[in-house]
Amino acid sequence: MQMVVASDCGTLIYPIGAEGQVEGGLAQGIGYALTEGLQIDEGRPLNPNFSDYRIPSMRDMPPLQHAFADSYEPTGPFGAKGLGELNMDPTAAVINNAIFDAVGARLKRLPMTPARVLAAMRQTNSEG
Repeated sequence: MQMVVASDCGTLIYPIGAEGQVEGGLAQGIGYALTEGLQIDEGRPLNPNFSDYRIPSMRDMPPLQHAFADSYEPTGPFGAKGLGELNMDPTAAVINNAIFDAVGARLKRLPMTPARVLAAMRQTNSEG
């Protein structure tokens, strides 16, 4: 997997910090989409610590190409806009679309685990 990200934060004031925000948001989005999932039984979490609740590490991050749009926000300080972790927002949908493009099955629950991909493929094949 490789990710390509374009961000519009207006005037880029602190490039290294902005790149870190993009990478962090992408890591959060990948975790949300592929690995994170709180499991609860009778109100108690079954995976309450990081050995059981898997979040992405640097080893899980795909190669990243990134670009910042050249824009100016007249209402922002020095022409800047907020960046935050905006790259987290579309990541699950983007990965779901990539899975659909690859195997023809759409997932409707997160995280998108291999078992759920296989189940969605079987369901799609049985309907078609």
